[in-house]
Amino acid sequence: MTFLFASDLDQTLIYSKRSMGKQAVESDLREVERYEGNPQSFMTATGQRMLHELAEELCFLPVTTRTQSQYERVTGIYKGDAAPKFAVISNGAVILEDGEPIKEWSDHIRKQCVSKKTIVEELMPKIDQHFSEEWVLRVREADGWFVYLIIDREKFPSEKLAFYTKTFREIGWSMSLQGRKLYFMPESITKAGAMEYVKERIGADYVVAAGDSLLDLDLLESADLGLLAAHGEAVRSRIPVSAHIETTEKRGIEAGEEILFRVQQEILQHK
Repeated sequence: MTFLFASDLDQTLIYSKRSMGKQAVESDLREVERYEGNPQSFMTATGQRMLHELAEELCFLPVTTRTQSQYERVTGIYKGDAAPKFAVISNGAVILEDGEPIKEWSDHIRKQCVSKKTIVEELMPKIDQHFSEEWVLRVREADGWFVYLIIDREKFPSEKLAFYTKTFREIGWSMSLQGRKLYFMPESITKAGAMEYVKERIGADYVVAAGDSLLDLDLLESADLGLLAAHGEAVRSRIPVSAHIETTEKRGIEAGEEILFRVQQEILQHK
């Protein structure tokens, strides 16, 4: 049986100092990402060991909203130079195979976005119209696929979130608030779609997926077993999920360990 473990990275498997939780013990942390010379993201020693061991028994598929350059900074999720053969980046707009984008996949996604007019050039006037407030600190494009805002959470009008979500959904864009980032994602770009492409490519029989945000729910719904981090936006939103999706008992960096332990259990049960 071929197992596929498709997992989000940030606040699912890897954590910044800000997101890992107070229960983290400094001596137990292992750096997995460095940016501009400084440690950026971490796993526990146990979590990193489990992930490295799992990668020898299944196909580990990182699935992230990060761009390629951002993803390539995360080297501690694999041993040595043996990076995962496949990786889903830009929320599913791009699939890497041996470090190179699969052109036929991205061309397919681009055609869908153009036909539905869910491209960045169409979105920006709407963002300028609705988000000129003082709580927007910066506006960023992710390689021309989608847009995210860096916001001041203290000044962000949470009472307007439902209105904004509805407004942008009507023009084909989903919204997701993750920490200080507010994402705008074309409906054609999904983690689930990219995962299904890789699943078919490798002939996987069983998929375990993990995540924490609303952008991860389609991925978890498409898996045989979904694992949802209890601290994440998806749980806080209280959106109903299918019975095959489990929520962790632990939060923060310890939830990452719990997810990997659960994956180990699932492999043993199907051997």
